Amino acid sequence: MPCDPNLASMAKIGVHDDVYPPAEDSFLLVDALADLWARELVSTRPKLCVEIGTGSGYVACSNALLARAHGCEGHTHTRASDANARAVETCAETLRAHGVRETECAVASGDLLEPHRDVIEASGGIDVLLFNPPYVVTPSEEVGRGGIAAAWAGGADGREVLDRLLPSVHDALAPGGVFLCVLLEQNKPQEVMDIMRGRGMRCEIARSCLADEESLHVMRCDKPR
Repeated sequence: MPCDPNLASMAKIGVHDDVYPPAEDSFLLVDALADLWARELVSTRPKLCVEIGTGSGYVACSNALLARAHGCEGHTHTRASDANARAVETCAETLRAHGVRETECAVASGDLLEPHRDVIEASGGIDVLLFNPPYVVTPSEEVGRGGIAAAWAGGADGREVLDRLLPSVHDALAPGGVFLCVLLEQNKPQEVMDIMRGRGMRCEIARSCLADEESLHVMRCDKPR
């Protein structure tokens, strides 16, 4: 479990029965994000970072705190969203507990990129897009049923939610923008990367780990400048 003072504290994370709590996949994504800040974003100073499917707000809050730690407070704005109204409330609770102001990170309700269309247009695109999608392989009828199951039920290949997003990623990113996404081995990461490469993006696996005998990965896709 992470204890970096520049990341959200587990002791201050909002909790709700219908909201997915931070777990190994969340920590893996934030590890990749923290590395991105230390190596690149501290210099490029992103204007807009967006997390979709924020759940408890652990990732979005950590991004806002990383922006502070790297001297980008007042420059970098983080936006978070979730289709689950309880998750929106829980994320807001997490942000308040960490003293993160709305000017640093705002949270909204809605599906995928829809809640962010206005700020994406105003900012000229997303500099960092973050997504820990529902990735567990399940029957299609379980996808989007609501409650906490919506956070993990991914349908065929665990990709039904992610596959709705992929066609929009390239155009939503600013030139030089980065997309970080959690994938399970059963999601066929190489196939996902081939899809994104076909849309003109550079792709690689940025981080991997084993969790409960499952192989988890963070895919990184870069839009050329």
